Amino acid sequence: MEITRIIDTFGYVIYFALAMLAVWGVYNAIMLYRNLGKKSLADPAPLLKQMGDMLKAGKTEAAVAACQNPPYWHTALAQLMAVALRNREKGLAKVKLLLVMEFHTQVIAGMENRLASISTIVRMGPLLGLLGTVASMIGAFGRIGGSEKVNPTDLARDISLALWATGSGLLIATPMMIAGNDIHAKLRHLRDNTERQLQDFLEILEQIEVSAAASRPAAQTPRAGSGHVRALLPR
Repeated sequence: MEITRIIDTFGYVIYFALAMLAVWGVYNAIMLYRNLGKKSLADPAPLLKQMGDMLKAGKTEAAVAACQNPPYWHTALAQLMAVALRNREKGLAKVKLLLVMEFHTQVIAGMENRLASISTIVRMGPLLGLLGTVASMIGAFGRIGGSEKVNPTDLARDISLALWATGSGLLIATPMMIAGNDIHAKLRHLRDNTERQLQDFLEILEQIEVSAAASRPAAQTPRAGSGHVRALLPR
């Protein structure tokens, strides 16, 4: 029957969509783990010491260049430090606001978009699988209704193929859910570590600003906005 062939074709389209969904999910997970590895900095002490020495020597441009070149250029801390140094003359209060915007828009926005794609895959996988099962079952029972004699082997094969659609959807959604939760935890860990490391850098920058201000008779007080601020990065 024509309608049965159409339903069978639709069922195979669902299987193809499930395969594409699985590929897209794996690709996003790989890219997220790769980006998290690049953005993280396990030991910031050498970079902070290098920045402190350069800033005390008045080598701001060299410090920016060090943040934008290997081996630190991909890390979130170096990226934010370069923004802070380029906008240093605006004062620490405005620098902190710029750091919040930079972290949200340039560091984690792309990863959050990919994480949202994984969440969508987790929801769509079982739904597409169920849709494929329903379409295949309709096709199988359509053949039963349009045939005088039904081969039990062919019927069992059709029903097995239909159930595999639901199984495939669950098989896609389950590891993607596990990976999504793990990536979310690592992203939160990256934010917390970057915030703590960035606070250390801002303390160095603030000490240099205070020392420079104290050495100038016309500027006896530090700039407005200096001071220790917690929860610098967005939650």
